[in-house]
Amino acid sequence: MATQQKIDLVEQYSKIFKDAKSIFLADFRGMTVEETNSLRRDFRSAGVEYRIVKNTLALLSFKNAGYENMSEFLTGCTAFAFSDKDPVAPIKVIKEYTKKNINAKIEVKGCVFEGKIFAADQANALSSLPTRDALLAQFVGVLQAPMSNLVGVLSATGQKLAGVLESVKNQKTE
Repeated sequence: MATQQKIDLVEQYSKIFKDAKSIFLADFRGMTVEETNSLRRDFRSAGVEYRIVKNTLALLSFKNAGYENMSEFLTGCTAFAFSDKDPVAPIKVIKEYTKKNINAKIEVKGCVFEGKIFAADQANALSSLPTRDALLAQFVGVLQAPMSNLVGVLSATGQKLAGVLESVKNQKTE
């Protein structure tokens, strides 16, 4: 590849790495073409980009994006799964894929998550995080609970008052 093409690729990936909310680095050795295509489809449906970049170009791109010390993750065959919308989407797709395909040979090496670098074990732990939509739903539920409780208390008080008035009315009519 010509030098100008490499420079353009480094610039392109530097911008992608800066803008991404998460970048997961994975070793994909041993995967068949069919398995790789299936994984790519899963990534695409989740809005995640999946690319394979030469380690030397990726290292330069990471440095330009402000991430130092990435060389420990850039050994052997490295694939990159990244998202600029949902930071946990890439690892969730990888975990789902490995559950469906027991013989899958994709292994997470590490990740950049919300600007911080994590090793493989920490990257795998991120898969248990809920999605952004689920977190927002939980947040709305937490905000809604006190109001629901207040309405319940106020309506219960009204029902008790109505019950007392009904019993007083019954006593006076007897």
